[in-house]
Amino acid sequence: MKIAFWSEQKRAGTTFNLSVIACASVIKHPISAAVVSGGYRNEALERGLLDTQGLASKMERLSLGHMEESFLAAETQEYFTVTGLDCLLFKQREELTETVLKANMRQVVKDRMYCLPSSVRTEREWWRQDGSFVRMSRVLDAVESCFDVVFIDCGSRKDDYAQKVLKEADVCVLNINQENPEIRNFYRNPRKYPGKPFLLLGNYFEDALYNRGNLYRIYRVEEELLGAVPYNPWLQAASQKGKLLNGVKRCLEQEALGKNVEFSRELVRTVDLILKLAGLAQ
Repeated sequence: MKIAFWSEQKRAGTTFNLSVIACASVIKHPISAAVVSGGYRNEALERGLLDTQGLASKMERLSLGHMEESFLAAETQEYFTVTGLDCLLFKQREELTETVLKANMRQVVKDRMYCLPSSVRTEREWWRQDGSFVRMSRVLDAVESCFDVVFIDCGSRKDDYAQKVLKEADVCVLNINQENPEIRNFYRNPRKYPGKPFLLLGNYFEDALYNRGNLYRIYRVEEELLGAVPYNPWLQAASQKGKLLNGVKRCLEQEALGKNVEFSRELVRTVDLILKLAGLAQ
């Protein structure tokens, strides 16, 4: 099951919204999920889910005792270890086993949620080597076979591969800012994709003009095809530190204490609707 997130607008928070929804999906439902980029390189995706600063600090501490040996080795030979997407892109289809895939992914929730680190190489380099997207497609297909759902971040990309992902996705989540002046055209003339469409409002404010109630009334949008991620600066700050999962957990837990109630209810509603559309929830 592939769920692709995409926006016609730049800086619409698509990556953040996908990550929040993916975390909440695993927290609230008994499913396994992978989070991947709809391209060869996307550092923003892994930055919110993986505490890269903490990992770098740990690696630095571990390496202090071996610094002299490392410098000596660097002087005598050149070598590097290929991991993550860069490793998987060089594997044949039969080599992409669950063990190999998960060894090259980073665990976000133990045994249930993984993030695939993107390539360290430029898009241009891969475009020359994988012009027909054969390598990227077989990696994505292999990842899909190991998880209940794969959340794919296409951002606002308009390249051929991103469009290919959207055409093959089972559900297409189309992300848009609530107050964008183009919202009228977006709802009156929605893009058509083979997958089931779902409209998502990012940085949502219930008291704004284009809230869900007014959109239902003005554009006759079906309630089960429209969701929102409310504006939450605290959670966005947590994302910048690679602590998004803990941030989402905290928000959902605080609902019982009367805090973050609007955010939690809107997020849970959106998650339930998307997973129901994908056939993963009742």
